[in-house]
Amino acid sequence: MDFKKAYAVDSDAAEEGKWLVTREGFDVKVAKLGNAKFKAEVQRLQKPHLAVLRSSSDSSKLVNSITIKAMARTILLDWKAESDGVTIEYTPELGEEYMTKYTDFKEDVSALSTSRSNFKPSDISEK
Repeated sequence: MDFKKAYAVDSDAAEEGKWLVTREGFDVKVAKLGNAKFKAEVQRLQKPHLAVLRSSSDSSKLVNSITIKAMARTILLDWKAESDGVTIEYTPELGEEYMTKYTDFKEDVSALSTSRSNFKPSDISEK
């Protein structure tokens, strides 16, 4: 197998996002998890909590909260959504709220953002 075909990443899509569809048919614009913006946002959000993160044996709720906030600001970038026939415009605050309230939605966004095939360059064909 060709190494480039296996591991090349479209860096624009990884940072700026790509329109994809969740398992439930929900259109979302998602960037690649672990991109530079995500890493910087996680560090920024962790900074005021470093002592707690380092000393607490159970910081899982804080880590989950920081992860969701960072995802809402840097991974989930937009959506095409409506509720009861009314369009819901994307904001990071709503993204955070929905990923917190609907854990399956967060899992879908996470899965889409970590799938290598979603961020392959368009000139790389599968064989």
